[in-house]
Amino acid sequence: MKNKVNINPEAFAHSVIAGYTSNKEHLEAIAKEYLVLYLNAYFLAEKFNAMEERLAEKADSKDFKELMAKVLETKLF
Repeated sequence: MKNKVNINPEAFAHSVIAGYTSNKEHLEAIAKEYLVLYLNAYFLAEKFNAMEERLAEKADSKDFKELMAKVLETKLF
């Protein structure tokens, strides 16, 4: 069985917005922009974790290269 990768959605989302800067002047617009970015990062991490879980269940029956190829061609959203 391969090593499972699991991303903490909350920590990932926080790290994404921590490095993001906005050029908007209105506080509400900035807050909305950060909220959208945070939620996108959070749910992207959750989708990745769900895909990783499905692939980990099949890891015993698939070659690692085939598994990685599947990950690279799968659209997360």
